[in-house]
Amino acid sequence: MMFSKFKIYIFLSIIIAVVYYFFNWDIYSCLGVSVFFYYSYNLFIKSSYQIAFKEWTLVLYALNYLFAPALILHIDQEKVNYKIKIDAESYYLLIFPGILMFHLGMNFFKSRLFYTDFNLVKIYALLNEKILKQLLFVGVLLKLSLFYISGDLLFFVYVLSLVRFVGAFALFAIGSKKHFHWVVFVLLIEIIQSFIVGMYHEMTMWIVFFALFYSYLKKPSFKIKLTTSIIAIVVLLFIQSIKQAYRAATWSGDREASLSTALDVAESNTTVETLTGDDNLISTLTRTNQAWIFASTVDHMNRYKDFQGLNNVKRYVESASLPRFLAPDKIKSGDREIFNKFSGHEISETTSMGLGIFADGYIAYGAWGVALFGFALGLLFSITFKVVENWTKISPFFMLFLFPILNYAVRPDCETQTTINHLVKSMFIYWLLVMAYSRYFGQKLMVLKKQGLLS
Repeated sequence: MMFSKFKIYIFLSIIIAVVYYFFNWDIYSCLGVSVFFYYSYNLFIKSSYQIAFKEWTLVLYALNYLFAPALILHIDQEKVNYKIKIDAESYYLLIFPGILMFHLGMNFFKSRLFYTDFNLVKIYALLNEKILKQLLFVGVLLKLSLFYISGDLLFFVYVLSLVRFVGAFALFAIGSKKHFHWVVFVLLIEIIQSFIVGMYHEMTMWIVFFALFYSYLKKPSFKIKLTTSIIAIVVLLFIQSIKQAYRAATWSGDREASLSTALDVAESNTTVETLTGDDNLISTLTRTNQAWIFASTVDHMNRYKDFQGLNNVKRYVESASLPRFLAPDKIKSGDREIFNKFSGHEISETTSMGLGIFADGYIAYGAWGVALFGFALGLLFSITFKVVENWTKISPFFMLFLFPILNYAVRPDCETQTTINHLVKSMFIYWLLVMAYSRYFGQKLMVLKKQGLLS
């Protein structure tokens, strides 16, 4: 293992040297790229012997805050629509401590959650296969009902509908050949809906979650992982190349949002030139570059010095913890007020952008706030890991509830308000579900012990 670590350090040093000397990049951008590759390497290696959820989260943050901005800073700025408003040194000296503290916060509490013994899951799931299928079907029905629900009930139904993935993944764990079609079924629903509505975040996240789960169970080779990653990058470029054309045709055009429209747009807009052209590459980079919002916020706050302390955080907590009848003026998910006030940009009601945890940290306390808020978010995730780990004492397959609880919260482009709101409310909803099943699984546990299957 030490030799392996030594080799990766040498590899990263070579990356820094090549980029620094041959491309004439600043040392801070070189370090940002090397940290991204280090996290990516960890994801590849660790995904075979643990559910690499934390590693995936760190790759996401490194992509948005370290890798993408390094590339954006060193391409023709005339082609960049969303420029990073501060220089590389100022930017990276702020974001490096934020990423480091986020990393430390996520690992603050030791947890065995990501090493869940799925042999035990098989025992439980075989006894409860009927319940798992019920979770799957109920989740699918709730998913379909979302089109007819509005108001505060919508979030509750949405969160519960995600149990379809829990059911499908658990069934896959107890018999991959027998139940693989259920995973295909729930993912296919997500893929079709994503192409119809022109929104791909949810689809991407659940495909990645299954890939992490699959990698832990089946342990594919490094070559297979690398090949799959390259294919995923090509698919990402493909989606990005057709996304704008599809949205223009259906959102503001006269064509109906449907799978056939998506296929027509894909057919007419997919060429080697559109996939690998500068416009698509830069557009894809921009989509994974949360740094420009952070840098714009830093620039704005440095000019106006209107630091907020914990004022915004109090509003976020109020929004997450109080029902609207007790706090009728609380901010809503997707509210543009705070973004427009502090980011240095003003967006319309039809545009969705979030400040992100590091920008909120800078708004609160400046440079110290970036590190403090990064650690706080990581710690919040770490606490979530411990809570879900405790649920696995009732049944190991409850580990899978982690995915729907954090599927939105781990996104770097997510508003801090929405992160807290989604995490707190979904945790409560799944806690109720866990409690509802705890007595049943307790009875089954006693049966297993009497049969000598568990000590």
